[in-house]
Amino acid sequence: MKFTNSFKTAIIGLKTNKTRSFLTVLGIVIGIASVILMMSLGDGAQNLILRQIMSMGANNVYVEPGAFSGGGDMTQQMMEGMEVKTFTLKDIEAIAKDPLVEMAAPIVVSVSRVVYKNNDEKITFFATTPAYNKITDAQTILGSNFTDFEVQGMSKVAVLGYKIKEDLFEDENPIGKIIRIKKTNFRVIGVMEEQGTQMFQSLDEYIYIPITTAQKFLLGINHVQSSVVKIISQDQIDEAVEDIRLILRERHNIYNPDGDLAKDDFKVVSGKETADIMNTVTSILTLLLSSVAAIALVVGGVGIMNIMLVSVAERTREIGLRKAVGARSKDILYQFLIESVVLTVLGGVLGILLGAIFSYLVSIVLTMALGIQWDFVLSLSSIILAFGVAAVIGLVFGIYPARKAAKLSPIDALRYE
Repeated sequence: MKFTNSFKTAIIGLKTNKTRSFLTVLGIVIGIASVILMMSLGDGAQNLILRQIMSMGANNVYVEPGAFSGGGDMTQQMMEGMEVKTFTLKDIEAIAKDPLVEMAAPIVVSVSRVVYKNNDEKITFFATTPAYNKITDAQTILGSNFTDFEVQGMSKVAVLGYKIKEDLFEDENPIGKIIRIKKTNFRVIGVMEEQGTQMFQSLDEYIYIPITTAQKFLLGINHVQSSVVKIISQDQIDEAVEDIRLILRERHNIYNPDGDLAKDDFKVVSGKETADIMNTVTSILTLLLSSVAAIALVVGGVGIMNIMLVSVAERTREIGLRKAVGARSKDILYQFLIESVVLTVLGGVLGILLGAIFSYLVSIVLTMALGIQWDFVLSLSSIILAFGVAAVIGLVFGIYPARKAAKLSPIDALRYE
């Protein structure tokens, strides 16, 4: 029997049992759609993280207290870093003097409540210097930013994020008005332009104040939490990172001739390194989620095998009749194997379409819910992988029922009740 005849016979067999065929295809559709969705979300997350990191400046590096560790719990490392109090404004001034450094800005961030008249809002105050706005190219739309003179004088002045201005003052002009943060009065001198989200934090909900004012009047500390450093050229980032490490080791009296990062009490990370780390994390998460989703494919494959075994049992007399009129064992094998592959390939195509639709809808929902641009990504590799897996599952889980049907004796099959 020709292959085309086997194919036609297989299709007729599937059409004869439409409900059973539909339920079999459904298992594959769910599995393939789940894998497509997970891979699409993983790629979208990688794009988002890379865009967020690059938005912070390709020439920027970040210095944080706390020893670098290649493993361990990330949250624990961040908490340990916040407890390190050796990173100071003097360190940042020394870093800024390096010939490869254009400028450096210290950062201290904390949460508090801000009060204006009857309005009381929970906010994040962002303490830094004017260098930070120059590094990030952030501008004010009302008033002005605080100056280096005001930082040195510990002036109690504040620049409002765009959304905080709307929440506290609505249509009122805030310039010159007095707000209270942690029982300390601050005079509003400016309002930042709308900046959106950066590293999953809304910059429009910050209140920017001089770092020395925050240290003395709000937090009672002498150290800083981190620093952003702008390098004069992207090509010199690696060299500048090494310079910064040498400067801080000398200032902190750290003897580390081998350059072992675990011996330092600080971390220096470039935007590229951060992107590589986050991409690795998201890749691992995508792999894990896709593996979980792939379980549905295995379940679907087992379902196909069970359905095909039932089909063989139900059609035993048909198999015997076909063999009695001249059909060979390989013709029966091809028929049932083709049925299995057709079911899985059809499920694969529908699963890819359904997965693409779900991925697109989820990207829209995440964009609206998180207030960030979540890209819809459907890579060719994920489609090829899903389609290939569907075909392999059809072959693997269809071979046993097909072989069982092919081995049936025509006499025994015709006698089967």
